[in-house]
Amino acid sequence: MAKSAAKERKNGQTPAAPREVNSFVRYADYLDYMIDTAPKRTKGERTKDKLKFGAIQVLDDVGYHAMRVSDICEAAGVAAATFYLYFDNKEQVTQVVLAEYLSVAMKMMAVRPEGKGPFEAIRASHLKWLEVTYANAGLMRCILQLGDEVEDFRDLAHAVNKQWYERIAQAVLRDQEARGQQAPNQEGALPLDVALLSAYALGSMMDELARKLVIHPDPALLALTGRTVPDKAELADFLAVLWYQALYGQVPRDLELADAATVATRLVGRAPG
Repeated sequence: MAKSAAKERKNGQTPAAPREVNSFVRYADYLDYMIDTAPKRTKGERTKDKLKFGAIQVLDDVGYHAMRVSDICEAAGVAAATFYLYFDNKEQVTQVVLAEYLSVAMKMMAVRPEGKGPFEAIRASHLKWLEVTYANAGLMRCILQLGDEVEDFRDLAHAVNKQWYERIAQAVLRDQEARGQQAPNQEGALPLDVALLSAYALGSMMDELARKLVIHPDPALLALTGRTVPDKAELADFLAVLWYQALYGQVPRDLELADAATVATRLVGRAPG
Protein backbone atom coordinates (compact mmCIF):
# COMPACT_ATOMS: atom_id res chain seq x y z
CA MET A 1 0.00 0.00 0.00
CA ALA A 2 1.30 3.46 -0.86
CA LYS A 3 2.50 5.74 1.92
CA SER A 4 -0.16 8.14 3.14
CA ALA A 5 0.41 11.89 3.34
CA ALA A 6 0.34 11.65 7.14
CA LYS A 7 3.07 9.00 7.15
CA GLU A 8 5.20 11.05 4.79
CA ARG A 9 4.90 14.16 7.00
CA LYS A 10 5.84 12.10 10.05
CA ASN A 11 8.94 10.83 8.26
CA GLY A 12 9.95 14.34 7.23
CA GLN A 13 9.06 13.76 3.57
CA THR A 14 7.12 16.12 1.36
CA PRO A 15 3.71 14.54 0.75
CA ALA A 16 3.04 13.63 -2.85
CA ALA A 17 0.48 15.73 -4.69
CA PRO A 18 -3.03 14.22 -4.55
CA ARG A 19 -3.76 11.99 -7.53
CA GLU A 20 -6.63 12.70 -9.88
CA VAL A 21 -9.24 9.99 -10.34
CA ASN A 22 -8.47 9.66 -14.05
CA SER A 23 -4.83 8.88 -13.28
CA PHE A 24 -5.98 5.41 -12.17
CA VAL A 25 -6.88 2.44 -14.34
CA ARG A 26 -7.49 -0.40 -11.86
CA TYR A 27 -10.27 0.32 -9.37
CA ALA A 28 -8.65 -1.70 -6.58
CA ASP A 29 -5.61 0.58 -6.82
CA TYR A 30 -7.82 3.67 -6.59
CA LEU A 31 -9.69 2.29 -3.58
CA ASP A 32 -6.42 1.33 -1.89
CA TYR A 33 -5.13 4.87 -2.43
CA MET A 34 -8.32 6.50 -1.13
CA ILE A 35 -8.36 4.35 2.01
CA ASP A 36 -4.70 5.04 2.69
CA THR A 37 -4.92 8.80 2.21
CA ALA A 38 -8.29 9.36 3.88
CA PRO A 39 -8.42 11.69 6.91
CA LYS A 40 -8.42 10.13 10.37
CA ARG A 41 -11.43 7.88 10.77
CA THR A 42 -13.06 5.79 13.48
CA LYS A 43 -12.19 2.13 13.92
CA GLY A 44 -15.61 1.22 12.54
CA GLU A 45 -15.06 3.26 9.39
CA ARG A 46 -11.68 1.64 8.85
CA THR A 47 -13.18 -1.84 9.32
CA LYS A 48 -15.95 -1.11 6.82
CA ASP A 49 -13.36 0.12 4.32
CA LYS A 50 -11.40 -3.11 4.79
CA LEU A 51 -14.51 -5.17 4.09
CA LYS A 52 -15.33 -3.16 0.98
CA PHE A 53 -11.77 -3.50 -0.29
CA GLY A 54 -11.85 -7.24 0.46
CA ALA A 55 -15.12 -7.58 -1.47
CA ILE A 56 -13.62 -5.81 -4.49
CA GLN A 57 -10.62 -8.14 -4.45
CA VAL A 58 -12.75 -11.28 -4.23
CA LEU A 59 -15.27 -10.09 -6.84
CA ASP A 60 -12.43 -9.33 -9.22
CA ASP A 61 -10.87 -12.74 -8.63
CA VAL A 62 -13.79 -15.19 -8.53
CA GLY A 63 -16.97 -13.25 -9.41
CA TYR A 64 -20.21 -12.62 -7.58
CA HIS A 65 -21.72 -16.11 -7.74
CA ALA A 66 -18.64 -17.89 -6.39
CA MET A 67 -17.89 -15.29 -3.69
CA ARG A 68 -18.57 -16.20 -0.05
CA VAL A 69 -18.73 -13.94 2.99
CA SER A 70 -15.84 -15.91 4.47
CA ASP A 71 -13.76 -15.05 1.38
CA ILE A 72 -14.42 -11.33 1.92
CA CYS A 73 -13.46 -11.54 5.59
CA GLU A 74 -10.29 -13.46 4.81
CA ALA A 75 -9.25 -10.90 2.19
CA ALA A 76 -10.06 -8.05 4.59
CA GLY A 77 -8.33 -9.66 7.59
CA VAL A 78 -11.55 -9.28 9.60
CA ALA A 79 -13.35 -11.83 11.78
CA ALA A 80 -16.35 -13.41 10.04
CA ALA A 81 -18.82 -12.28 12.71
CA THR A 82 -17.73 -8.67 12.22
CA PHE A 83 -18.99 -8.63 8.64
CA TYR A 84 -22.61 -8.70 9.79
CA LEU A 85 -22.16 -5.55 11.85
CA TYR A 86 -21.81 -3.65 8.57
CA PHE A 87 -23.59 -5.65 5.86
CA ASP A 88 -26.55 -8.04 5.80
CA ASN A 89 -25.15 -10.40 3.19
CA LYS A 90 -22.88 -10.66 0.17
CA GLU A 91 -25.54 -9.16 -2.10
CA GLN A 92 -25.66 -5.95 -0.09
CA VAL A 93 -21.89 -5.42 0.05
CA THR A 94 -21.67 -6.23 -3.66
CA GLN A 95 -24.31 -3.62 -4.50
CA VAL A 96 -22.45 -1.03 -2.45
CA VAL A 97 -18.98 -1.62 -3.88
CA LEU A 98 -20.10 -2.04 -7.50
CA ALA A 99 -22.25 1.10 -7.32
CA GLU A 100 -19.18 2.99 -6.09
CA TYR A 101 -17.09 1.41 -8.84
CA LEU A 102 -19.55 2.51 -11.54
CA SER A 103 -19.41 6.08 -10.29
CA VAL A 104 -15.62 6.14 -10.13
CA ALA A 105 -15.18 4.35 -13.48
CA MET A 106 -17.00 7.18 -15.25
CA LYS A 107 -14.55 9.65 -13.68
CA MET A 108 -11.58 7.45 -14.58
CA MET A 109 -12.61 7.63 -18.22
CA ALA A 110 -13.32 11.38 -18.23
CA VAL A 111 -10.35 12.52 -20.30
CA ARG A 112 -10.24 15.27 -22.91
CA PRO A 113 -6.87 16.44 -24.26
CA GLU A 114 -6.39 20.19 -23.84
CA GLY A 115 -6.54 22.18 -27.05
CA LYS A 116 -7.52 19.19 -29.16
CA GLY A 117 -10.51 18.61 -31.40
CA PRO A 118 -13.36 16.12 -31.01
CA PHE A 119 -11.55 13.28 -32.78
CA GLU A 120 -8.61 13.41 -30.37
CA ALA A 121 -11.06 13.56 -27.46
CA ILE A 122 -12.93 10.50 -28.72
CA ARG A 123 -9.68 8.62 -29.32
CA ALA A 124 -8.32 9.43 -25.85
CA SER A 125 -11.61 8.49 -24.21
CA HIS A 126 -11.74 5.16 -26.05
CA LEU A 127 -8.18 4.29 -25.11
CA LYS A 128 -8.89 5.00 -21.45
CA TRP A 129 -12.13 3.00 -21.70
CA LEU A 130 -10.18 0.03 -23.04
CA GLU A 131 -7.54 0.32 -20.32
CA VAL A 132 -10.14 0.54 -17.54
CA THR A 133 -12.25 -2.28 -19.00
CA TYR A 134 -9.31 -4.67 -19.32
CA ALA A 135 -7.95 -3.76 -15.87
CA ASN A 136 -11.32 -4.39 -14.21
CA ALA A 137 -12.58 -7.34 -16.25
CA GLY A 138 -13.69 -9.25 -13.15
CA LEU A 139 -15.74 -6.33 -11.84
CA MET A 140 -17.31 -5.81 -15.26
CA ARG A 141 -18.39 -9.45 -15.23
CA CYS A 142 -19.88 -9.01 -11.75
CA ILE A 143 -21.90 -5.99 -12.90
CA LEU A 144 -23.60 -8.21 -15.48
CA GLN A 145 -24.11 -11.01 -12.95
CA LEU A 146 -25.67 -8.76 -10.32
CA GLY A 147 -27.70 -6.81 -12.87
CA ASP A 148 -29.34 -10.04 -14.02
CA GLU A 149 -30.53 -10.77 -10.47
CA VAL A 150 -31.11 -7.44 -8.69
CA GLU A 151 -33.49 -4.99 -10.35
CA ASP A 152 -32.43 -2.02 -8.21
CA PHE A 153 -28.81 -2.48 -9.19
CA ARG A 154 -29.73 -2.87 -12.86
CA ASP A 155 -31.64 0.41 -12.63
CA LEU A 156 -28.60 2.06 -11.08
CA ALA A 157 -26.36 0.81 -13.89
CA HIS A 158 -28.83 2.14 -16.46
CA ALA A 159 -28.83 5.54 -14.71
CA VAL A 160 -25.03 5.73 -14.73
CA ASN A 161 -24.93 4.86 -18.43
CA LYS A 162 -27.60 7.47 -19.14
CA GLN A 163 -25.47 10.16 -17.50
CA TRP A 164 -22.50 9.13 -19.65
CA TYR A 165 -24.53 9.14 -22.85
CA GLU A 166 -25.98 12.56 -22.01
CA ARG A 167 -22.46 13.93 -21.62
CA ILE A 168 -21.55 12.56 -25.05
CA ALA A 169 -24.67 14.03 -26.67
CA GLN A 170 -24.09 17.44 -25.10
CA ALA A 171 -20.44 17.40 -26.22
CA VAL A 172 -21.53 16.66 -29.79
CA LEU A 173 -23.88 19.65 -29.76
CA ARG A 174 -21.20 21.92 -28.28
CA ASP A 175 -18.75 20.79 -30.95
CA GLN A 176 -21.38 21.42 -33.60
CA GLU A 177 -21.71 25.02 -32.41
CA ALA A 178 -17.92 25.44 -32.23
CA ARG A 179 -17.63 24.32 -35.87
CA GLY A 180 -19.93 27.17 -36.92
CA GLN A 181 -22.99 25.05 -37.49
CA GLN A 182 -26.43 26.02 -36.32
CA ALA A 183 -27.01 26.33 -32.60
CA PRO A 184 -28.90 23.41 -31.04
CA ASN A 185 -32.07 25.46 -30.51
CA GLN A 186 -32.33 26.45 -34.18
CA GLU A 187 -34.29 24.56 -36.78
CA GLY A 188 -32.16 22.07 -38.67
CA ALA A 189 -29.57 21.60 -35.95
CA LEU A 190 -28.95 18.17 -34.48
CA PRO A 191 -31.62 17.75 -31.76
CA LEU A 192 -30.46 16.59 -28.36
CA ASP A 193 -32.64 13.48 -28.51
CA VAL A 194 -31.09 12.39 -31.81
CA ALA A 195 -27.58 12.95 -30.44
CA LEU A 196 -28.57 11.02 -27.31
CA LEU A 197 -29.98 8.11 -29.31
CA SER A 198 -26.75 8.04 -31.33
CA ALA A 199 -24.76 7.88 -28.09
CA TYR A 200 -26.91 4.99 -26.84
CA ALA A 201 -26.42 3.09 -30.10
CA LEU A 202 -22.65 3.62 -30.16
CA GLY A 203 -22.35 2.94 -26.43
CA SER A 204 -24.24 -0.34 -26.84
CA MET A 205 -21.68 -1.36 -29.46
CA MET A 206 -18.94 -0.71 -26.90
CA ASP A 207 -20.77 -2.76 -24.24
CA GLU A 208 -21.00 -5.71 -26.61
CA LEU A 209 -17.32 -5.39 -27.49
CA ALA A 210 -16.48 -5.40 -23.79
CA ARG A 211 -18.42 -8.64 -23.39
CA LYS A 212 -16.75 -10.36 -26.33
CA LEU A 213 -13.23 -9.04 -25.82
CA VAL A 214 -12.91 -9.06 -22.04
CA ILE A 215 -15.83 -10.43 -20.04
CA HIS A 216 -16.68 -13.56 -22.04
CA PRO A 217 -13.93 -13.63 -24.71
CA ASP A 218 -15.03 -14.67 -28.20
CA PRO A 219 -12.14 -16.60 -29.84
CA ALA A 220 -13.10 -15.45 -33.34
CA LEU A 221 -13.15 -11.79 -32.33
CA LEU A 222 -9.89 -12.14 -30.42
CA ALA A 223 -8.25 -13.64 -33.51
CA LEU A 224 -9.66 -10.87 -35.69
CA THR A 225 -8.49 -8.03 -33.44
CA GLY A 226 -5.13 -9.76 -33.11
CA ARG A 227 -4.73 -9.54 -36.89
CA THR A 228 -6.08 -6.03 -37.40
CA VAL A 229 -5.67 -4.01 -34.18
CA PRO A 230 -3.13 -5.89 -32.06
CA ASP A 231 -2.86 -3.32 -29.26
CA LYS A 232 -5.26 -1.07 -27.34
CA ALA A 233 -4.03 2.13 -29.03
CA GLU A 234 -4.78 0.75 -32.51
CA LEU A 235 -8.20 -0.47 -31.41
CA ALA A 236 -8.92 2.94 -29.86
CA ASP A 237 -7.98 4.54 -33.20
CA PHE A 238 -10.33 2.23 -35.10
CA LEU A 239 -13.25 2.78 -32.72
CA ALA A 240 -12.68 6.53 -32.76
CA VAL A 241 -13.01 6.56 -36.54
CA LEU A 242 -16.36 4.73 -36.36
CA TRP A 243 -17.64 7.08 -33.67
CA TYR A 244 -16.42 10.21 -35.43
CA GLN A 245 -17.92 9.18 -38.76
CA ALA A 246 -21.25 8.44 -37.09
CA LEU A 247 -21.37 11.68 -35.10
CA TYR A 248 -19.40 14.20 -37.20
CA GLY A 249 -18.79 12.89 -40.69
CA GLN A 250 -15.44 12.67 -42.45
CA VAL A 251 -12.34 12.31 -40.28
CA PRO A 252 -9.86 15.21 -40.71
CA ARG A 253 -7.14 14.40 -43.23
CA ASP A 254 -4.26 15.68 -41.09
CA LEU A 255 -4.72 13.08 -38.34
CA GLU A 256 -2.27 10.21 -38.08
CA LEU A 257 -4.08 6.90 -37.69
CA ALA A 258 -3.21 3.25 -37.26
CA ASP A 259 -3.54 1.04 -40.36
CA ALA A 260 -6.97 -0.44 -39.65
CA ALA A 261 -8.35 2.97 -38.68
CA THR A 262 -7.01 4.48 -41.91
CA VAL A 263 -8.74 1.78 -43.95
CA ALA A 264 -11.98 2.43 -42.03
CA THR A 265 -11.95 6.09 -43.08
CA ARG A 266 -12.31 4.97 -46.70
CA LEU A 267 -15.90 4.00 -45.96
CA VAL A 268 -16.86 7.69 -46.16
CA GLY A 269 -13.58 9.27 -47.28
CA ARG A 270 -11.38 11.77 -45.48
CA ALA A 271 -12.22 15.43 -45.08
CA PRO A 272 -10.52 17.80 -47.56
CA GLY A 273 -7.36 19.61 -46.52
